[in-house]
Amino acid sequence: MATTVSADPLVIAGTELRSRLFLGTGKYRTDEDQLAALEASGCELVTVSLRRLDLDDPAKRTLLDTIDWQRYRVLPNTAGCRTAEEAVRTARLGRSMGLSDWVKLEVQPDPLSLLPDPIETLSAAETLVAEASSSCPT
Repeated sequence: MATTVSADPLVIAGTELRSRLFLGTGKYRTDEDQLAALEASGCELVTVSLRRLDLDDPAKRTLLDTIDWQRYRVLPNTAGCRTAEEAVRTARLGRSMGLSDWVKLEVQPDPLSLLPDPIETLSAAETLVAEASSSCPT
């Protein structure tokens, strides 16, 4: 099965992406299924929920170890965060881990419905944008 990519690239913050598909890493049965899905999709950007990674044991492999970082841009995701404060903290963690300054920002106070909270998401976005603006040279 061939995956088509756009002849008109998507450019975000000076980074050119041929594919407009961003693929998440949740809900795969195995690492092999995940890698096959990434390959088949033709995506270049992969979102990873940091809250769902087991980072307590440095010797334990996580899906961050299975993704080809030369092939895919890894984008931290704040899935599982219930407040703006949790989302900001998780985004900062992703940045400090060297994953990316980009983030897929989600605030979902209800773990059953996973409906987003637009007010909390906006609050988190405002905080992160202000931080980024203050760290940029003028």
